[in-house]
Amino acid sequence: MKPGSKSRHALVAAAAIFAVVFIGAKVGCRAKQVYHDPVPLDRETFATADPAADALARYRRAADYSRDEDGRALLILHGDEIVFEEYQNGHDPEAPLHIFSATKSFAGVMAMAAVADGFLDLDEPVAETITEWKDDPRKSRITARQILHFTSGIEQSFLALSSDGWVAPEQQRVPDKYRYAIELDADHDPGSRYSYGSVHLMLFGELMKRKLDGRDPLAYLDERVLSRIGFRWGGWNRDKSGNSLWPYGCWATARELAKLGVLVRDDGLFGRERILPAGLLHGCLTGSEAMPAYGLTFWLNEKVPEPLRRDLIPGLGKAAKKGRLLYADGPADLAVAAGHNGNRVYVCPSRDLVIVRLAVGNGMEDAELLRLIFENDAE
Repeated sequence: MKPGSKSRHALVAAAAIFAVVFIGAKVGCRAKQVYHDPVPLDRETFATADPAADALARYRRAADYSRDEDGRALLILHGDEIVFEEYQNGHDPEAPLHIFSATKSFAGVMAMAAVADGFLDLDEPVAETITEWKDDPRKSRITARQILHFTSGIEQSFLALSSDGWVAPEQQRVPDKYRYAIELDADHDPGSRYSYGSVHLMLFGELMKRKLDGRDPLAYLDERVLSRIGFRWGGWNRDKSGNSLWPYGCWATARELAKLGVLVRDDGLFGRERILPAGLLHGCLTGSEAMPAYGLTFWLNEKVPEPLRRDLIPGLGKAAKKGRLLYADGPADLAVAAGHNGNRVYVCPSRDLVIVRLAVGNGMEDAELLRLIFENDAE
């Protein structure tokens, strides 16, 4: 590490915290995008079953912990059966919640659908489609895989691409967030550094939009994947230009998110229907050299080197100090779609589990919730 780099990282971290607090206050002065229409409870897709007594005791302790940390829902699905489901702190199971950055993992699923359909190669230079980048020495070398790994090297812009997208479109100050993202500079060489933020998936939205000849990428994902697994969202944040916002746009319920979890857990198989070719979605669960614990839009239960822990989202850092990112003593194949306020969709193929946790506060620690679910599990 170069001299002074620790102090620079501290300054960057302090600036980021200030930005979240200060800009969040500014956003509070504007009307946020909110979706109230209920999503009727799906009672058909998954059966319900009673778990073994020891498992029920673990799930009960996990639910109590989640409830005490502003939890709204905890749903555990084993195989194709819901073995635990509880709605907490007055939450209506049909009311969609904003899952914030857990939305990012939908982009990974969409990418694999595009690969399966033959119009996206993860290792192709994005500049072949976003031709404005062709003459830039850094941007011309960025691949779709690097965008999805968050190692594109493009600079972040929290104000324009994150906080501005949470408010009503008519009050947004950056009307076309896709366009804004592709015009940002590359401040690092592609693949050299992991950087968590919204810019990458705004870029991916623009890439997909051009690949689809101007069609809304969300419409493509819905037709190709979501409608086929019966997934219904309660709302999806958009910018003033109508672009679907992939970094944080989705509003959903626990039972609907369980469907996404099953699709990923079962590697593209849903029930008896193969939605995506085998190997593609599990291919999302491999990290990069720059960040081993982040796959193609999913966090992974991998070890995180000390210098990279500053890049973790809230709740994950303490587990990383003990070894694996999500839960040091947990299965190696644990992965999660993770969002602000402790919203989570965990998948664990080796245990045939999907765990959905919805909440409105950031107090929950992933390692503690997962410890309560997995500790002393005999499997």
